[in-house]
Amino acid sequence: MLISDNTLNKRSDRVVKSNHIAHRGAPYLAPENTLPSFSAAVERGAQWIEVDVKLTRDMQPVIIHDDSVERTTNGKGFVANLSFEEIRALDAGVCFGHIFKGVKVPTLVETIEFVLDKGVGLQLEIKPTSGQEIETAEIAVNQLKTLWPENNKKLFITSFSEVALRVAERIMPDVPRALAVCVPPKDPAALLARTGCQILHCVLDFATDEDIRRLADSGIEFALAIVNDPISARRCIDMGAQTILSDIPDLKF
Repeated sequence: MLISDNTLNKRSDRVVKSNHIAHRGAPYLAPENTLPSFSAAVERGAQWIEVDVKLTRDMQPVIIHDDSVERTTNGKGFVANLSFEEIRALDAGVCFGHIFKGVKVPTLVETIEFVLDKGVGLQLEIKPTSGQEIETAEIAVNQLKTLWPENNKKLFITSFSEVALRVAERIMPDVPRALAVCVPPKDPAALLARTGCQILHCVLDFATDEDIRRLADSGIEFALAIVNDPISARRCIDMGAQTILSDIPDLKF
């Protein structure tokens, strides 16, 4: 039996009080994981945005998804091999279009300040270069802890790295955590219990109808990513997902 959003989306214990998170801002409208992308998402009604944080060679947290800079900037090389100054010298907008020429890879501080100023929620994904799970989580979450108001509950931390999430739990134990996986697990509740997380994020491309029903039947809070068409989005919610992540911040479903 399918569980509708009328049941699950009204649960008072939900962490994310929204059906929709803007994935890397509005990446179809502006360069992903940049301040213009976040602005475009908020302008189109986004209540939550998702961003990715990695460390530079000199251990500075910056907002970028890939291990390397080639896809989203005019530079070459790995984020972990480049200094903060080298990263900031790159153009993160020129690959998207002339109108965004000169846009910088944002810092974690700039991103947090933007989110707090706009009053939207933040999903901070710890995206460590392999081998830097502990360092990335420690530096990013400690910086987050310094800047984030204790009474602001529109925040959760996510990662594909269980190690990073355990570090986040140690530093900010009261902030909810979401474990990200590709393939939905056979026992979702047991996985969350083992990892100390409150939410599970799964990739829709790996999820069958049976998988989604199992997630819904488990009673956990879960989200599906990345969902960019309204029919699929509506179907995910109707089948029990509380939230979708989308590249389209104003997706109607």
